[in-house]
Parts: sequence; C-alpha cells; structure tokens
Amino acid sequence: MNSKTSFSIGAVNIGGTNPVVVQSMTNTDTNDVAASVAQAMRMVAAGAQMVRLTVPSLQEVPAMQAIRDRLREDGIMAPLVADVHFNPKVAEAMASIVEKVRINPGNYVDKRSFRQLDLSDAEYNAAVERMGQRAEPLFGICKEHGTALRLGINHGSLCDRIVSRYGNTPLAMVQSALEWVDICEHYDFHKVVISMKSSNVHTMMESTLLLHQKMEERGCTYPLHLGVTEAGNGIEGRVKSAAGIGALLLMGVGDTIRVSLTEAPENETPFAHKLVRAVQQLSPEDCIIHDHVLECTSEEEDYETWMAQCAALTGYACYNHAIKDVRLANPHFGTACCAELEATILQACRIKMSKTEFIACPSCGRTQYDIQSVLAKVKERFSDYPGLKIGVMGCIVNGPGEMADADFGIVGASHGSVCVYEGKKRITEAVSVEEAMRLLENLLKTK
Repeated sequence: MNSKTSFSIGAVNIGGTNPVVVQSMTNTDTNDVAASVAQAMRMVAAGAQMVRLTVPSLQEVPAMQAIRDRLREDGIMAPLVADVHFNPKVAEAMASIVEKVRINPGNYVDKRSFRQLDLSDAEYNAAVERMGQRAEPLFGICKEHGTALRLGINHGSLCDRIVSRYGNTPLAMVQSALEWVDICEHYDFHKVVISMKSSNVHTMMESTLLLHQKMEERGCTYPLHLGVTEAGNGIEGRVKSAAGIGALLLMGVGDTIRVSLTEAPENETPFAHKLVRAVQQLSPEDCIIHDHVLECTSEEEDYETWMAQCAALTGYACYNHAIKDVRLANPHFGTACCAELEATILQACRIKMSKTEFIACPSCGRTQYDIQSVLAKVKERFSDYPGLKIGVMGCIVNGPGEMADADFGIVGASHGSVCVYEGKKRITEAVSVEEAMRLLENLLKTK
C-alpha cells in the first residue's frame, strides 16, 4: 500500500488530502530587512501561504532572523522558506530559523560546469555517499527544529555527474530526486517536499509524473511542489504556468504551487489561487478532441479563470493525446481575443511557435538589475522571430543552466550590468543593457 506523506510546515499542512498550498518568493535584497518585510506582508495580503527568500551566503543569515522576528511581531505567521544554493553551512544556519529550507541538489554539493564525466559505478556511488555525509548535519538540525526540506530539482542546474550518465532529460531529474530521497530516508528524515522545474512545460510535466510514478512504486509519495520556472510575464507567463501546473493538478498530482512571473511577487498568488479553483471546476472528461483538435467551449465570464481552464486542459490534452491545434469559444470574449489566447496556449505547449519564446526568471534578491523593464524591452524589440528562444535571467546562479536551450540570453552580472550568451557560451563580459540589446540585434542580423 502506498503511503502519501503529509506534515505541517509551520501552521500550514501539506501533502496527503490537504488542499493545494500557494506560495511565492520575494525579489528584494534580503539584507534590506525593511523592504523584505514590507514585500512579504504584501505577498501574504495577496494570498501567499508561504514566503520564500533567497539566502545566497552566510551574510544574509542575521537578516533572515530579523525578517522572521519582524513578521511574527506584526502577526504574519506564514511559513518562511530559505532558498539556498551553494553553501551547505547556509542551509544548516537557516534550518533553525525558518520553517523550510530549499536546496538545489544540482549545485548544493555537486558541480555544474557542462563537463562530461566518465565515472565508474564505484566512483558514481561514492559521490552519492559523499553527498549524504555532507548533508547529514542539515538533517539533524531540521529534525531538532521541525524544519521541512525542499529538494528543488531544476532541469537547467543538474550536476555534471547526473547529466553525464542520464543526459539532460526528465529521467536525469528523477534520478537526482531519488538519490536525495534515498539519502534522506537513510538518515531517517522524512519531512521532504520535491519540485521538478523547467521552463519547458513538457519537461516539467514528464519529470514530475515520472517521479510520482517512481515514488508510488516505492510505496511512499512525498509532497510535490509544482512550477514552470522562467515562465515570463503577462498573459504568456500565466498561460505557460497554467498549462503545466493546471494539467498536473487535473491529473491529481501536486501539493504546493508557485506561478513564477517576472513581475512584482504579489502579482503571482491571485492568479495561482484562480488556477487552483479553475482546475477544481474541470475534469479530464472536459477534453473534447476531434481530428487532433482540442475544442474548449465555455461561458466563464472571468478572463483569467477562463484562460487558466483552457491552458490546463490543453496541457493535459497535449501530454495525453496527440493534439495539433486548439479551438476556443466563449460568448463573453470576441473572436480576436479567442485567437490571441489560442496562439499563446499553442506557443506555451510548443505545439505551434508563432513568435519568439522568452525564458525569463521571476528574479529574487540576487538580481542586481531591473529585469522587469529589460524583459519588456527585449519583448518589444525581438518578438517577431518564430521559433527563436531568448532568455532574460536574473543572475549567474541558475541563469546559464536554466536557459540552456535558449538561442541567446541576457544574464544579470552586477550593479545594473549584464552578460550576453549565445547558447551556453558567454560572449561578453559585463556590459550595459543598451550594449547587450545592440549586440543581440547584430547577432540576429547574421542568422
């Protein structure tokens, strides 16, 4: 019999039969306590049930303690999540302060430098054992304080060891997750949430469903956090998120979600809650397909709810059936509006690429330039290249990896400057945004 794990993160219950929990992440400098507290309060007021903040180094640990103290003094009890990447000591320090610590196994212990490693089975297994030994102190602190751990598996930041053996694939993501599940269970730690994120809706869905299947086969299903990372902004970002998250929720998979938008963080949760409610009104039987065309007819009056339902159904149909097109009809919205949403959904699901695809992270406290305005400029200037993929990323931590399948990318450097990438290769040092835009224009002229 399969055991569906559930537990509390602070005052929030997740997993099992508990309702889906909506969360978001700040984009302030964590060391700016006042700004971080104010933004967290706005996010909670907008519906965030958990709040994540970046903790890139030990320098931010005192600020996180101060942020937590201020929020609790003001009566804000939403669980806080520390986002940790490279330094295990930061995760250990945060485990006694916040309710959940998120680590990225791909860059928490192992390395990602896009190198091919030819490891024997003994060498491979020894590396996994070293990871467990390095993580053991974290498990002890988490158990002592009741802290949960999120294993954040990102398609673009898998370590070289995993990619060399399994490729940069959904299977590789699942193997990375299961290695860490084994490590957690070896040290008798079970307060675990897992996320399988990608900017590609299909990759995100395939890896999540495969992990869910593998966990069911093993007899223990840990809570799953859902999100399409680097979804972008506006209608495109919402549709892309709804296609992946909504489809999985429609299949009964997912316990917590985040709609990642390159906008103010408080914009994420209202749509996320609409998405959850929209899916609750659907069933797989609502997928009506004729000649590989999904037909969605609705009288829903709220545009975002209708958009969420159509995108979720298309994501579901795209994954489970060989659809080639989608036709929308709603008496409350005109033909042009329906056509625009059709094109946006088909683009998000990579069924028909009618314009440039933008892979843009929501930003966080590590971002040191105005990514929202830069994304708007990039979209305005480079939208008319069907099939082209351009990344606009906040920082070097995940930027080059998360936009690995982009043709070109802009990645934040420091103090308002950015670096330009062609594929995985950085082709400039830190330059101004204006210079980066000129360089992108010149590169596209030669293609």
